[in-house]
Amino acid sequence: MTIPRRLGPETGPRTALPDYSRSSATVERMVAALDPSRTGRDRGRVRALLPAHATRDTAARAVVAAALLGTALVSVLGTVLLLGTVPDGRSPGLGLLVVVGALGALALVLGLLGVRFGIVALGTARARVEISADGLRVFGPVRHRDVAWERIAAIESRVVHPVHWLTAALRLEDGTRIVMPAFDRPVWTYTRPSGQDIRALRTELHRRRQAGPGRR
Repeated sequence: MTIPRRLGPETGPRTALPDYSRSSATVERMVAALDPSRTGRDRGRVRALLPAHATRDTAARAVVAAALLGTALVSVLGTVLLLGTVPDGRSPGLGLLVVVGALGALALVLGLLGVRFGIVALGTARARVEISADGLRVFGPVRHRDVAWERIAAIESRVVHPVHWLTAALRLEDGTRIVMPAFDRPVWTYTRPSGQDIRALRTELHRRRQAGPGRR
């Protein structure tokens, strides 16, 4: 293949370019291999997206949960011991009531946080998102949910949840959300953009929409 024109005398003689026919064919085969609708070979294939650091995050969250629950238990025991110092037939003083109330509130807060970290640790150990031709299967701490591609309106990467905190979720056509625990984010990653797996899910959803119902 040659360049059939000159832009000026300074461009010199015509320059022959490499023949890209073979590389173009290779690229076409690569694209075809990545597109299930063109190959038809991976109808039953299932791909799984897992947490980036599942073992580390599970262990860290389990340790935090144990520490919080242990501290909450100590606070409860301290409250019981303080109330046990009140003589029979007498009411506790104002100062004792303040201390007991503070310990009780601390135990409640630490207990709720401990339960939260325990649930998230279990969710991290089980969490994954399976991608198939029919849709997504989202695994949580206790159960999993199957979502067809046509039900998914969008994939949101910065969803605030009372248990999972900052995470990702599927927004369905009816307006509801399905949280994906595989994308729960530690506090030190809150400012980072969404990862490659979220972009891959969005790309796959866009490709399914472009393909249309007849090609799914």
